[in-house]
Amino acid sequence: MWNFLAENVQEIYNNGAVVNYLFNYDKMRNINVIGTNEILKLAFEGPAKVFNHISTTFIFGWAVKDVLYETDSNDDLDLLDFGYSQTKWVSEQIVKDAMSRGLIGRIFRPALITPSIEGGGHNFDISIRLLAFMINNGIGVDTHNQVSFTPADVAANNIVAISNLPDTANKTYHVVRDHYSNMMDITNIITQKTGKEFKIFKLKEFVPEVIDRCSKDDLLFPLLDFLVRSVENISTMEFKLYDSSNFKQSRDRSDFGKPDPTLEETVDGILRFLRKNEIITV
Repeated sequence: MWNFLAENVQEIYNNGAVVNYLFNYDKMRNINVIGTNEILKLAFEGPAKVFNHISTTFIFGWAVKDVLYETDSNDDLDLLDFGYSQTKWVSEQIVKDAMSRGLIGRIFRPALITPSIEGGGHNFDISIRLLAFMINNGIGVDTHNQVSFTPADVAANNIVAISNLPDTANKTYHVVRDHYSNMMDITNIITQKTGKEFKIFKLKEFVPEVIDRCSKDDLLFPLLDFLVRSVENISTMEFKLYDSSNFKQSRDRSDFGKPDPTLEETVDGILRFLRKNEIITV
């Protein structure tokens, strides 16, 4: 099978990873780092292949720089204090090294991927768990941190659309929303659509409120420790923004690129997903 793939595959999308905010580097190294290295071996064997690597904006860790550009790489490993961000940073560096040795490739850095507009998906990451908790408990957070929710189907479509433009090779793309939004924007839309009211807290009061209300049966419970450890870092990067100039220009040039759905449509998809999985009742 290896030889067949090496001889016949023309393009690779490397999207396999463990996404866990509690595991340390060693627990995720085999899949996120060694796995990428093995796929790169396949890319170099036989006829030349194009390698599209799905990285993440988490490679920046808790960066406090005002604007993070697609050409930035966090070369100093600044503020990478949890295993997922560390393993994804290393895997991206491996891909960059391969590209410096002749591999044709692209690096895509999605931010927060949400269920499709239709409510499809299996995404129970921290953002979905936290949002469900906020809805069920009627609490919100007043902070300026950028929340870049992108539906999974739209993100996947645009990654493939960009990859089909030959002149987009050997560049990096931030797969984020075109326009800034924060969690207050999200909860305001939920209130408009469901009538659910939220009691709003500043970030440093919000986390203790979550801790007080969260039970062992709640989806968010396993991630409480991560939230507590991260609140200071989240606060210090409140005004950080992601630039996505390469992504927007390339997506818009493609005949197959899909524009950002509105924030309202994106929130609708999240609500459909949460209702379908009986996580919320509003």
